[in-house]
Formats: sequence, structure tokens, C-alpha cells
Amino acid sequence: MDTLLMVAVVLITIAVVAQAGVLIGMYMTSRRLTSKAETLMDDGRRMMAPMETVTSNLKTVSDDLAQAGKIAREQAVHAQQIVTETHDNIRGQLFEVRERIVDTVDEARDVIMRPIRQYSAMASGIAEGLRTFFSPRRKPGTAEREGMEVVETEIIIEQDRDFPAA
Repeated sequence: MDTLLMVAVVLITIAVVAQAGVLIGMYMTSRRLTSKAETLMDDGRRMMAPMETVTSNLKTVSDDLAQAGKIAREQAVHAQQIVTETHDNIRGQLFEVRERIVDTVDEARDVIMRPIRQYSAMASGIAEGLRTFFSPRRKPGTAEREGMEVVETEIIIEQDRDFPAA
């Protein structure tokens, strides 16, 4: 039994030494990881200041872009209002020009057509007078007896007409 006990003690000693080796290895590994973690933490701390600067710069840029967007929108609305107002003004002015042209044409037509109507009326009167003067004389009442119709022509000269014929 002594051998069995001796074997058990040797095995337990080997197991304890193995556990001590594993624990020492774990300790060394954790120390290396700790040193690497500290290095990363130091790097992170060094990066924090520039990162804070970058984030503040990004915030400033974001605010500036938002403000520029608002200004651009206001300018676009203002430009649209100017275009609409200009369009309305041009339409109104075109209507006024059209009315002036129509009035001018109406006045010109009245001024030009008045003498033409008067001359036409005088020419019709002269033609009727010449026709009457040079036509063969008939006795009164013969036109009705022969079945002809007597046509009476009345010439009216109007000085001021609102709507001329031409």
C-alpha cells in the first residue's frame, strides 16, 4: 500500500505542479493582456481629444449646413415670388398694350373711314343724280303700269358712328 500511496502523492504533486504551471501561465497571459489593454486605453485617451475636436467640428459643420439650407430655401421662395410677380406684371402690361393698340386701331379706322364714307355717299348721290338726269323721261305713273317697281334711294350721311362698317 505504500507504493499506492506513493503513486497517489506523486500524482497529486504532479497535478498541483501542473495546476501551478497553468495558473502561472494564466497570470502571465493576463499580465500581457493587461499591458496591451493599458496601451489601448492610453491610445484611446490620446485619441479622445482629437475625436472631441472632430465631433465639435462636425457639429459646427452640420449646424452651418442646416442654416445654409434654410437660407437657400428662403432665397428659392423669394426668387419664385419675384418670378410670379414679374409674370403678373408682364401679363398686365401686355393687356394694357393690347388695349392701347385696339383703341388706336379703332381711332385710326374712324379717322380714315369717315372721309371714305362721306366720299362714297357723295359719289352715290352724284351717280344717282346722273342716272336720273340722263335716264329717259317717263310720265308719272308709267312705271307702275308697266309692272316695274319704283325704287327710292335714300342717302344718309352719318357723321359720328360708334361702329364703322369697315
